[in-house]
Amino acid sequence: MAIAAIDTDRRMLRLLHLASRLALGGLLLWAGLIKVGDQQGMTLAIDSYQLLPDAMVRPLAAALPWVEVALGLFLILGLFVRFSAIATGLLLVAFLVGMALAKARGLAIDCGCFGGGGPGQGVSWFDIVRDLVLIGVAGLVLFLPRGPWELDALLAEDEDPEET
Repeated sequence: MAIAAIDTDRRMLRLLHLASRLALGGLLLWAGLIKVGDQQGMTLAIDSYQLLPDAMVRPLAAALPWVEVALGLFLILGLFVRFSAIATGLLLVAFLVGMALAKARGLAIDCGCFGGGGPGQGVSWFDIVRDLVLIGVAGLVLFLPRGPWELDALLAEDEDPEET
């Protein structure tokens, strides 16, 4: 009976890992795809935070949506999961710091999280709490046992197939 409970707990953790990975990956993919074709909007959004030198704004505006798309795809496909969870967590921490600084400075900007950016109502507490939750989800993906449907399992030859 105890073994069945352990198996059920393990299965639930694996499913939580899968759900977390898919939710985080889907959100990143969606956010990145919205911004990929809007170089001007991304430049305006990043510049509105007034944190970076002008020389860094355009290159970051060009690269950031593609980074989000790549991390989103990696998480959805289960490829480089640990790396993707760490990179996503760090990216979200950077976003959180930027939003918190904008809020503290009273900047009337849109967060630019899902396109847009520039002038707006200001970064909301919802935006900040959402990113805190997403950082937690990235931590779940990083620290929970591997979930099902990961391409990483195909790359790990020495692992037990039951583990993935």
